[in-house]
Amino acid sequence: EKFFKKRPKGFYVDVGCYHPIKSSLTYNLYKKNWKGLNIDLSAVSIDLFKFSRPNDFNIQAAITDFDGKTFYYENSPINQQNSLEEKDGNRIEVNAYKLNTLLERYNIDSIDYLNIDVEGNEYKVISSINFKKYNPKLISLEFNNYKIEELLNSEIHKCMKKNDYQLISKFGVTCFYVNEKDVNLINKIMSL
Repeated sequence: EKFFKKRPKGFYVDVGCYHPIKSSLTYNLYKKNWKGLNIDLSAVSIDLFKFSRPNDFNIQAAITDFDGKTFYYENSPINQQNSLEEKDGNRIEVNAYKLNTLLERYNIDSIDYLNIDVEGNEYKVISSINFKKYNPKLISLEFNNYKIEELLNSEIHKCMKKNDYQLISKFGVTCFYVNEKDVNLINKIMSL
């Protein structure tokens, strides 16, 4: 909320959006009249988004490092643990896209806030983004390990650094990154 307090409108992309209200990192932005692209594996999740956020783009798909078809593993129709990683549960075919593919399809040319929570597939999502073109202002992504050393040595963190993004905060399993050119603004934005 503080980061975007002075931005009355903007655009978010929520990959692994799960639910339009419950545990949503984009819901408060939506209430401020932001618009966005919400993507989830679950058809039930996307139906909830279509009902609750009809002005957004709401897409059932897997976001990964290729375009085509893949399978996901469903614990239940709406569940934060549904994943592309093979595990117990129903195996369901779904369309798969690079994030760039959907951004181009919907004529999205910039992102203010990018949230990625895809149960272990985060690296495949970020490794195929054109950061220079879309230049997200704030990126949050899940890293399911509490050890900061593991994060700093991960392929995710290396990819973010390679694309000129700096880790500014980690809360639980959620990591927050901003472009290095904007790091000096963080103290000003986040000050009381």
